[in-house]
Amino acid sequence: MTIDSAPFKRDMERFAKQCEGDFKKAVSSATLEMQKEAKKKVRDYTSGSKVKSGFLINNINTTILNGGYTGEVISGAGYSEAFENGTRPHIIRIRNKKVLAGPRRGAPAGWKSSSQSASMGYATYGKEVRHPGIRPHPFMAPAFRHGCDQLEKKINTALR
Repeated sequence: MTIDSAPFKRDMERFAKQCEGDFKKAVSSATLEMQKEAKKKVRDYTSGSKVKSGFLINNINTTILNGGYTGEVISGAGYSEAFENGTRPHIIRIRNKKVLAGPRRGAPAGWKSSSQSASMGYATYGKEVRHPGIRPHPFMAPAFRHGCDQLEKKINTALR
């Protein structure tokens, strides 16, 4: 997401000329706040779930660019967009295996599995499964709004 407004750009240029160090500090601080908020949101969403790897949280990273004038927060996990926006119901088909299978303990509710594989601790689903989709768990958009608020507060404080 990018802020692209002429008055905002003029104010930023004026502020950058007046207080270069304060501006860079505000950008850096707001970027770190945004990262912290995104990680907190993901932690809140996944606190009661079966998945505990932390892969999504560990792949939310920051970068400060343009000599400190630009801050960037990126979620590098391949499924970040699906987690943020949710997915529609879809069919999962096999690719390089004979059947879809996984541990019985983590089998999604409603997915039919063979009784023979269940007795061995596995759940075998067949050649395709109808996935019900997942609901959205927005973490980057709220973090972006939080980061913008923080940047605005820090800039207003420095201008006074």
